[in-house]
Amino acid sequence: MDKQRNYRSFLWPLLLIGVGVIWLLSTLGLIPPANFSALISLWPLLLIVIGLDLLIGRRSPIISVLIGLFALAVVVIVLMAAPALNLPTGGVMQSRTIAEPLGNAASAEVELNLTSMPTRLYALDDSQDLLHAEIDYYGTLDYTATGDTVRRISLEQHSDNSGLRIAFDPSARWDIGLSPAVPLDLSIDGGSGSANIDLTGVELDALWFDQGSGSFDLILPSSPQEYEVTAIGGSGSLEIDLPEQTSLTLRLDGQSGSIRLTLPENAGVRLEVFNAGSGSVNFPRELELISGGEDKEGIWESPDYDSAAYKLLIICEDLGSGSFSLR
Repeated sequence: MDKQRNYRSFLWPLLLIGVGVIWLLSTLGLIPPANFSALISLWPLLLIVIGLDLLIGRRSPIISVLIGLFALAVVVIVLMAAPALNLPTGGVMQSRTIAEPLGNAASAEVELNLTSMPTRLYALDDSQDLLHAEIDYYGTLDYTATGDTVRRISLEQHSDNSGLRIAFDPSARWDIGLSPAVPLDLSIDGGSGSANIDLTGVELDALWFDQGSGSFDLILPSSPQEYEVTAIGGSGSLEIDLPEQTSLTLRLDGQSGSIRLTLPENAGVRLEVFNAGSGSVNFPRELELISGGEDKEGIWESPDYDSAAYKLLIICEDLGSGSFSLR
């Protein structure tokens, strides 16, 4: 009687060894980091290898080893020779300095589309430039500046990897300085990277931002003129420091990330919560309930709100599933 021997597959141990080999080759500089994105275009190969192993690889340890070695060889060849094979890669990181002169600008509309790279946004000390930026990027950088007295600026990265934005170099950064000399209408579309936005000294007409998935630390500027901020939260944490001696309206829409607002001392505050979401809601006990109050939805005011010289109006349309705190 013939007896069929069943062998354990050697495919998975070989793949684990392969990961170690590839990691070592990358550490030694033999595989450019940008080439790793080429594997995305070859994902069907994984299905083929698993299918072959299930179909014939488990009949013989030799066949299983050959399938694993074949898969490993293909991956290494692709990683080392992706550009020569005309496969899409993450490209080489480039750096660009942008210095946009202030010129005749009396005001500006600035639109920034952030990426997965950490971003720092700050006020320039020198008012000779309307915008000064140091940008690291992959693919192409789309920068436009139009207008004379009313300037319109747009900054965005376009990846050369089928729309995927992947920062391979951990030192890559976006540093963007804005002029304090003219009022700005600022729009920020966040990416997956963290953003440290210190607008102290910047003159704002309005601010709109969509946080994305990265964490945001935002310091709003003091201003003699009232302005409005519209904030759409994301999945990362969002921290906003509200300014002293300033009246403003903050319209807030949360998602899954936590939101923390820090108030200046002795501020006149009005908090309107229309949808508290499913997360926790915490705010100072000094705020007095004006209407509502069930399930943390309602309107609260500080005792001196009506007579306050500067008023902070916080309108929470929907706080989502993350926690919300006002302190």
